[in-house]
Amino acid sequence: MTLKAANLLMDENEVVQVADFGFADFGVARVKTQSGVMTAETGTYWWMAPEVIEHKPYDHEADVFSFTIVLWELLTGKLPYEYLTPLQAAVGVVQRGLRPIIPKHTHPKLAEMLEKCWQQVPALRPDFSEIIEILQQTTKEDGDEGEGRHKEKSSGGFLSVLRRGHH
Repeated sequence: MTLKAANLLMDENEVVQVADFGFADFGVARVKTQSGVMTAETGTYWWMAPEVIEHKPYDHEADVFSFTIVLWELLTGKLPYEYLTPLQAAVGVVQRGLRPIIPKHTHPKLAEMLEKCWQQVPALRPDFSEIIEILQQTTKEDGDEGEGRHKEKSSGGFLSVLRRGHH
């Protein structure tokens, strides 16, 4: 299964469940090799890390890449590379370092994190523990700034930061 916004369901408490609707040619068949590394055969190129597109062995760093594309989707409300075919997107991501454009209103720490998370070299991407820490810091900063203006009923978390942006 490819991690993408279309596979995420959210309830009224903003609790997210990951679902795979199993449409043909949209999921990723992941096979674990004897060394414990994942490989992919098919999938949705728009969300795939370069190493997955190239059918190289990959690990959790590929999930960091896909997660970051999902964050970008939540931030913009758009599909990545919507003007390209899957093949054009794949070639662009692998050969030209193509990435979605980060909107100008994005919180600076969030923008910096996105750029780190979709680095071409998997080892340069942060771990999920670092990502969580950055998101929590960004959420706290945004919440602290909002205290003077008005206290929101919902704590919202980082989804609220994504929705509001940083002006």
